Amino acid sequence: MSENLRKAEEIAENIRHEPYVLFRYDCILKSLEFKRRCRESGITARMVVCLGLGRARWFGHWLTIPVVHAWGEVEGTRIETSRPLGSAGKWGIIPVNIRPLLAVWI
Repeated sequence: MSENLRKAEEIAENIRHEPYVLFRYDCILKSLEFKRRCRESGITARMVVCLGLGRARWFGHWLTIPVVHAWGEVEGTRIETSRPLGSAGKWGIIPVNIRPLLAVWI
């Protein structure tokens, strides 16, 4: 693992533990914050916004639903910033498991 990638993971870990608030401090805004903090540290980072498919638990049933999601990317490695790794959000959606269908790199 390169030094930049290690530093980026530390930045992402700090952001992951900040409270997730839908529409106020969600995956998109956390990814923008990640990109900003990386830039301040001299790390080249990109933000990826996608429309993807995620597994959700709704009324006791698992469904595959479309979701808008964002994450950071350093040296081609996807770095999730929305929640602590492996933890589920509302409806049991785990961000790492979202499969992008259409993505835009910013």
